[in-house]
Amino acid sequence: MSRIRATTPRVLVLSVMALGAAFITASSLAYFNLDELPPFVIEKLPLRFEALWLASLRVHVVAALLSFPLCILLMTRAIQRRAVWHRWMGRIAGSVVLFALVPSGVVLSFEAKGGPLVSAGFLLSAALVAWFMVKGVLAARRKELGAHRRAMLHVFAQMSVAVTSRALLFGLDAAGMSPDVAYVIALWCPVFASAAIAEWVAGSFKRMVQAHGFKMASFLRARVVARPAAHVGHVRR
Repeated sequence: MSRIRATTPRVLVLSVMALGAAFITASSLAYFNLDELPPFVIEKLPLRFEALWLASLRVHVVAALLSFPLCILLMTRAIQRRAVWHRWMGRIAGSVVLFALVPSGVVLSFEAKGGPLVSAGFLLSAALVAWFMVKGVLAARRKELGAHRRAMLHVFAQMSVAVTSRALLFGLDAAGMSPDVAYVIALWCPVFASAAIAEWVAGSFKRMVQAHGFKMASFLRARVVARPAAHVGHVRR
């Protein structure tokens, strides 16, 4: 029962993110219609660097559609127990994020709806993703699994902003909030909340491992002490 309670939050979060990823995939198909521009793109035109922006948009969408589902799978116990699968899926996800998702996202952020504050929020989130992805890769190469886990939690948390930000924006829009204010709140709140939750989860896991290690060490010491005593008693008989 305790094991079910421990895994339920993980399953719930990953399920919600998978549904969000499916929704984003369905809504992103319009970006690949080369004969007709979607309304989101039309309302931004004209742009100073239109060709660069459109190319970055398509690269960003493809990179997100590939890397986000991979990150969701990499957070599952089934993949984490399979070291080879986890390693190669992680390499693919890391390469896509660092060399496609983040650079294209930086380009798009400068024309973000909501103004400079929203642009700054996107740039901060991109910087966190890149920073923790590099830290996570280096930690994995050094076999520092605790540091790798913490870094990847932060990467996943910032990538989940794509889902939580849309959901929050939908709620704020339904409440009648001004779009300019709603875009700022719907981005900055998930960015900060995701970073805080990732750090809290990483800290909780570290404390749990330390507590388990202390109990295991105490148990082993007790067995080591008990064995000589039992042996002495047997000899005396």
